[in-house]
Amino acid sequence: MKKLEKQFKSYIKKVWKAFNKMEMRILPGNVAFFFVLALIPILTITIFIATCFSISMNTIVDFINEIFPGEASSVIMDFISGKGFDTSVGTFNIIAFVVASNGTYAVINASNTLYKITDSDKLKDRVKSITLLMILLMLIVFLLLVPVLGGWFLSLFESSNIVNNIILVYKIVKWPFTFFMIFATLKLIYTIAPGKRIPSSSTTYGALFTTFFWTLATAIFSYYLRYFANYNIIYGNLSSIIILMIWVYIISYVFVMGIAINSVTLNDKS
Repeated sequence: MKKLEKQFKSYIKKVWKAFNKMEMRILPGNVAFFFVLALIPILTITIFIATCFSISMNTIVDFINEIFPGEASSVIMDFISGKGFDTSVGTFNIIAFVVASNGTYAVINASNTLYKITDSDKLKDRVKSITLLMILLMLIVFLLLVPVLGGWFLSLFESSNIVNNIILVYKIVKWPFTFFMIFATLKLIYTIAPGKRIPSSSTTYGALFTTFFWTLATAIFSYYLRYFANYNIIYGNLSSIIILMIWVYIISYVFVMGIAINSVTLNDKS
């Protein structure tokens, strides 16, 4: 027992040391910058894909309102519901995809920095950034499909006496399953992103940490905005953009902390 306690304390000290590295002061801002640039293109492409699956705009709006803080979601909704939005395949979607891949490329660079990888192939990293973007898009589309498929499945039992029990089970399982899907996707991204082969088992702690604290940080930040913050008094309409940037920085910092945890775990095992 004492040996396990000693190992745990040693691991925590190493993680804390990793959190205090100089890179941790730079990388979250770098990732956040490219994520802000990629956010609208990612959602634009996601909406186009969602329409191919006949997902209603109301479902998309509900999804965005659930995962983003109120003021942040208003910025996104103003954009995607504008009259200038065009869901046809064309130059804009191609440019959007290229811009969005810069966000995942920043994730790869952050991973290489924390894993001390200096000989990464830039061309392979660019191809990998597109792969990671496609994985991210598939996750978002899947999360959009969950309420649609759930509603369709429940509609099959409308005339059944067990419908209430099925609805209860669906509501109980829905969020744990969504949490698991986010965890599994993050674990996959953490495994693929670095420029060298990383054992999948070494990314478990980082993926769990990021999934949990993404959810917690967003909930706390939303609560703070709702009951305490009054940015609009000083900044007016700019407050929504400022809040979006703060929220993106928070989740980017948590994401990079997850990479740091994974790098410590890998070094601890080797």
